[in-house]
Amino acid sequence: MASVDLGVSDQGRIASAVDNSLFIPGRTLVDIGGRYRFTLGKSKATLRVSVSNLFDVYAYDYNGPMTFDYIPGRQVSAYLAIDI
Repeated sequence: MASVDLGVSDQGRIASAVDNSLFIPGRTLVDIGGRYRFTLGKSKATLRVSVSNLFDVYAYDYNGPMTFDYIPGRQVSAYLAIDI
């Protein structure tokens, strides 16, 4: 049995200075993941793979006037769970 999930978040440009002299550009982020359930020997197992920021968007998050956080580039993660 398998499943797929997809997440999309979009944010328009944001004024990042009190006097509106500086803006952070808008950005769209896409995340995708999949899960596959199978049997490994006599045990049930699940393999999950996910990719955050699929298109490796270079962007910042706004935390307050002139305060920013860098959005990490593409990240891939995987895990295997086995019932014992």
